[in-house]
Amino acid sequence: MRKVFIFIFVIYSISSAFGQVKTKSKIKVFQTCSHEWLCDVEYLRNELKMVDFVRDRFLCDVQVILNTQFNNAGGEINTISFQGQNDFAAIKDTLSYFNNATATEDVKRRKMLQNLKLGLMQFIAKSPIAEDIEIKYTADTSDNIAQKKSDPWNYWQFSMGASGFFDGNKNYKNSNVSAFLSASRETEKNRFNFYANNQFNRSSFTIYYKDGNGIDTSEVVNVSRDAQNIESNYAQKLSDHWAVGLSGLYVRSVFDNIDARIKLAPSVEYSIFSYKDFNTQRIVLSYELGPQFSNYRDTTIYFKSQELLLQQSIGLITSFTKPWGSVNIGTFYTSYLDDLRKNNFFVGGGISWNVVKGLKVGIGGNIQFNHDQISIPKAGASRDDVLTQRRIIASDYDYFVAVGFSYTFGSIYNSQVHPTYKGLNYSISF
Repeated sequence: MRKVFIFIFVIYSISSAFGQVKTKSKIKVFQTCSHEWLCDVEYLRNELKMVDFVRDRFLCDVQVILNTQFNNAGGEINTISFQGQNDFAAIKDTLSYFNNATATEDVKRRKMLQNLKLGLMQFIAKSPIAEDIEIKYTADTSDNIAQKKSDPWNYWQFSMGASGFFDGNKNYKNSNVSAFLSASRETEKNRFNFYANNQFNRSSFTIYYKDGNGIDTSEVVNVSRDAQNIESNYAQKLSDHWAVGLSGLYVRSVFDNIDARIKLAPSVEYSIFSYKDFNTQRIVLSYELGPQFSNYRDTTIYFKSQELLLQQSIGLITSFTKPWGSVNIGTFYTSYLDDLRKNNFFVGGGISWNVVKGLKVGIGGNIQFNHDQISIPKAGASRDDVLTQRRIIASDYDYFVAVGFSYTFGSIYNSQVHPTYKGLNYSISF
């Protein structure tokens, strides 16, 4: 019986060896996105059949890094970096394209797919499957003459809208209604932005308890966090490293005890790296100085009903998007010149690092030291104020920390997409 099993195994092995069809190897691709929700990964894997997607950058022939930046009008500037590895280590390339603010999700993903195909073609051309690729030109061949763009709006874009969100249960109800108006103009050399927003935010909490006589009773606590703000800013690029700006601000906030706040501040910015590299590496230092007038709803802890102060702000932003991961860290310091003890210091950001094959580590968060809460009302906060967070309350600091890791192993291929049992997945954007 043992000889029979050995004979069957040998016959099966020989037939498998001769019957096996040798397939052409595809290039292996690992893709990362600076904003994951902008990449429809399943769509890309399903459409890009000429490559194999793998789960780790250490396993790929080409690493694709998609970086997205947003302009004031809601448009998206997308930069795709192609980094060759192994046999393709000498090939590196970058493609850029733009999505209008009105572009649908389908239009965006199709344009992303098109640019990925274009960028990957130079790698595929040097692979065994090159002979299976067919290139097709779909443009109207009767229109081959380049024409100058005509823009009657001269780069100006306007937007207006409104939205409402309502939720609740037996114990809680919330309604949030807001409307906005914006205008912007953005070019390579300068940028102007205007934005106005009016928000009505109302909540009610029903608290059930027994009174002194043991009788069930309830109490309703109403909360208003209405706010209005108008802001505008202008920025002018002076060179590849220097820029100047001017910003204006109007704020009214029930929560912050501000009946009206007006601020006007010029600023200057210096970039260590050239501005043309902002998608991949950026270290920027900025300084802002200007007057701020505040009129308060209630008298503050400094016994002020209104005041005019000179405020300064210093910022340092560091941002890198590289094949090994990304670093995004910002440090900001703000103070009032009449009393430097009234200041605010903030550090925040995140680091994502693909350490070794299969292992990813991420850490992020922020910490803020508050010594400039000059609008806090003089009257003490009640129990309801604290529990429902309906007004600003003194706090020397705020913090948030997140840390985690993941380790993936097994098959290196990650290209297959199964269409069943996908569940409900949707988003709403205005």
